[in-house]
Amino acid sequence: MDDELVPAVLLAAGLSRRLGRPKALVKVHGSELVVWVYNRLIQAGCFPVVVANDDTLASINLLLPSAHVVVNPEPDAGRTKSLQIGIRAVEHLLERTPKRVVMAPVDRPVWNVALLRGLLACDGNVAPSYQNRKGHPVVMDAEAIQAVLRAEPDRPLRDVVAFNPLPLSAPYLHLNIDTEDDLATLGSFLAELKDCFPEGEGI
Repeated sequence: MDDELVPAVLLAAGLSRRLGRPKALVKVHGSELVVWVYNRLIQAGCFPVVVANDDTLASINLLLPSAHVVVNPEPDAGRTKSLQIGIRAVEHLLERTPKRVVMAPVDRPVWNVALLRGLLACDGNVAPSYQNRKGHPVVMDAEAIQAVLRAEPDRPLRDVVAFNPLPLSAPYLHLNIDTEDDLATLGSFLAELKDCFPEGEGI
């Protein structure tokens, strides 16, 4: 485990056809999802944080003026394509390939700073796990980063990197913001979400 700051790629790309609007800009409890996730990455000690985006570049730049936002010109190519673009941007900023990187998708936002710090305290490739099911965010080591960069853009990350599970008590870890019903579920469980985490940092 390395004590240096770990960069992160925040995946905010995706056309959100089922939701009907950009997921990154959806407001929950007064905060856009992309802002909520970005702030927790920074608070957990990640730097730099690259936001991989598609057609909401101007809006995200306004919301996060200190973030480095890159565009995925082919959002339909798959999440791995966005991750590759994000990692390349991290390499450009650091002028080297990072030893580790965090990946956090904007549509899986139900985690807190304590959870991510727990992941960062582990070695290797690690993902949070609840009831034997892995979730996000994830941490990748140098070997995994190279595997991602070599992968076909449409290949699922789970087929590229084998993540070790870190079992946690996080009942809402797998909530995926993909439809209006998902947003309604998120909004209806705000109190429970706060209770999910030891620091009370639910949405």
